[in-house]
Amino acid sequence: MFGMYRLFLALFVVFQHLGGLRGSGAYAVFGFYILSGYLMTLIMQSSYGYNVSGIVKYSVNRFLRIFPLYWVSILLTLVLIMLTGEKFTSSYNIAMSLPETVADIFRNVFLFFPFREVPRLTPPAWALTVEIFFYILIGLGLSKNKKITCYWFVFSLAYHVIALILAFGWYHRYFTIFAASLPFATGAMIFHYKTGLINKFNKLNLTSKYLPYLGYTLLILNWVAGRKTGLAESYFFYSNYLICSLMLLVLIYQKNIMGISQKLDSKLGDFSYPIYLLHYQAGIIAIMMASGVGIELERGSFVLVAWSLPVLFCISWLVNQFVEKYVQKARTRIKAATKRTNPISQLTK
Repeated sequence: MFGMYRLFLALFVVFQHLGGLRGSGAYAVFGFYILSGYLMTLIMQSSYGYNVSGIVKYSVNRFLRIFPLYWVSILLTLVLIMLTGEKFTSSYNIAMSLPETVADIFRNVFLFFPFREVPRLTPPAWALTVEIFFYILIGLGLSKNKKITCYWFVFSLAYHVIALILAFGWYHRYFTIFAASLPFATGAMIFHYKTGLINKFNKLNLTSKYLPYLGYTLLILNWVAGRKTGLAESYFFYSNYLICSLMLLVLIYQKNIMGISQKLDSKLGDFSYPIYLLHYQAGIIAIMMASGVGIELERGSFVLVAWSLPVLFCISWLVNQFVEKYVQKARTRIKAATKRTNPISQLTK
C-alpha cells in the first residue's frame, strides 16, 4: 500500500517549490529514494531475474515508466515558454529556459543532469537522473543478495558519516549520487531483511491500519522541528531518513489503511509521478489564470499552492488517461511475458 504515501511525498515537494516550505522537498526525495531501492530490488528478484533477458526487459520497463511522462512535461514547458515568454519562465524558475546548445538539448531529452545543470525544462528532473543511475546499478545486481547489499549499505553510510565529520555542505549530503546511495541501499536492505523485521513488528503489534497516519504526522512534525531549530539540513534530515525507512516497513504488508482499499490507494499513487513532474508548469498556468481575473500570484505562497493544486490534479488526470494508461499496458505486457519465462518469478509466486 504505497500509493497514498507516494502522493504524500509528491505533495511535500510541491509545497516546497510552490509554497515556499523550505526543505520539505528534500525530505520527500529521500523518502522516494528509499522506496525506489526497495521496489527495484523487489521487481528484479520476483519479476525479472538477473539473466540477460530479464535485465533487458527490466530496462525497457523502467524506460517506459520514466520517459514518456517526462517528455510530456518538457513539451508542456515549451508551450508555456511560447505563451508567456522565456523572460517570465526563467524569472519564475531559472532552470526553465530554452536549451541553447546541442549538449543542453541532449541533457533535456535524455534526462542527464548529474550536477543539476541548467536549463532544465522540468526543474525537478535532476532527481530522475539519480533514480536512473541506481535503476541501472540495481538491474546489474547491486542488490542481488544480502552480502552485496550489506557492503553497499556500509559504504553508503560511511560516506554520510565522513561527510558530517568533515562538515561537507548540504549539496554533498543531498544532491549528489554518493549522497543518494544511502537511501537506495536502505530500501534494498529492507527488502532482504523485511521478514525478520516484520516479525518483530508483529510481536510489538505495529501492523495496525492506523499506524501509517502516525508516520505521516511524524514526518510533518519532524520537518517543522527542523525548520524551527535550524537543524533541518543535519539532525532532522537524518531523522526524516529513519522515519521514511520505518514508514516503508509499516506499509509493506498493509492491506487496508483506515478504510482505504488497495484499489483506491493505487489510484492515488498514480497521481504522484505526474504531480512531481508537472507542478512547476501547473504553477505557471495558475498564475496565468489568476492574472486573468486581476489577481497577482508569486512562487512561495500558499495562495499559489491553493490555485495550483486543482490545475495540477486535472493535468495529472489527463496525462494518466491519455498517456500513462497506454504506456502502462505496454509495461504490463512486458512484465507478464517475463514472468512466464523467468524461473525465478515462478518460484516466488
